[in-house]
Parts: sequence; C-alpha cells; structure tokens
Amino acid sequence: MKRRWFVLTAILAMAAVTVFLTNQVTQAQRPDRDGMRERAGGERRGGGGMRAFNPTSIIDNSWTDLTFSLKVDDETLIKARPVYQKHRESLQQTLKEARESGDRGGLREVFGKIGSEFKEDLKSVLTEDQIAQLDSHQQKRMQQMMNRGGGRRGGGGNRGR
Repeated sequence: MKRRWFVLTAILAMAAVTVFLTNQVTQAQRPDRDGMRERAGGERRGGGGMRAFNPTSIIDNSWTDLTFSLKVDDETLIKARPVYQKHRESLQQTLKEARESGDRGGLREVFGKIGSEFKEDLKSVLTEDQIAQLDSHQQKRMQQMMNRGGGRRGGGGNRGR
C-alpha cells in the first residue's frame, strides 16, 4: 500500500513539475503584450511599435546577404571582411561620439557619407552584379520594414479620447 502511495505521489509530482516547466517555457516565448498596450496620452512603450534604428545592422545584414544569399566564394569573403570591419567600426565610433556629446544633428549626413564610402570600397572587391544583388536585398529589407509599420509613428486611432 505504501508503495502505491509513493508511486502515485511521484507521478503527481512529475506532472506538476512538467506543467510548471511547460508554462514557463511558453511564457518566455510570448511577446510582451503588456508592453504594447497604450499608456495614458496615447503613447506606447517601445516607440509605438517602431524599433530603434541601428545603422550597423545595415552592414551586418549586407554581410549576411553576401555570405548566405549571394553565396560568394571564400576568397571574396576574405577580401571583403576588412571592408566590412572598417566601416562597421567607423559607424560604431560615430554613434559612440554622438551619444557622448548628445549632438545627433548631423548623424544622417555622416551615415550617408560612411554608406557611400562603404559601397565604393566594396566595388574594389565585388563584381557589379554582386553589388546590384546586395542593393536589391537591401531595398527588399527596407521595403519589408516599411510594410511592417516602421514608417508610422504613434499609438493608433484612439488618441485624445
């Protein structure tokens, strides 16, 4: 009789642990629904659904496209790597200086300058066809971001109610 109670208790304990763990795992995978609810005044947390723009992500995504979508050979990747590193570090340094100084007024122009220098440096490593394919991937990515609502701001239609 004691053995049956022990087995039954062990099974119930394992079931309780399984339910607890399953709940925690699925909870971790859910989006933050509370973070998307509107606050007083119509603001949303997280910038109204628009994620912060990270200029280095353009270079990171370009490297990913070059490596996996265009599938260039290893020799070309070895030649392109210093170009990517140079311009990524330049962007990071510019962002750091802007944060420290608090002056973000001229960042757009600086990013544009770094971007055009980056493209010029890539032309020395990649073929024109590869450059065109990278541009195409970047344009698609920007279009997808805009379609997801990245271009809209604000909390929705019920402001001021």
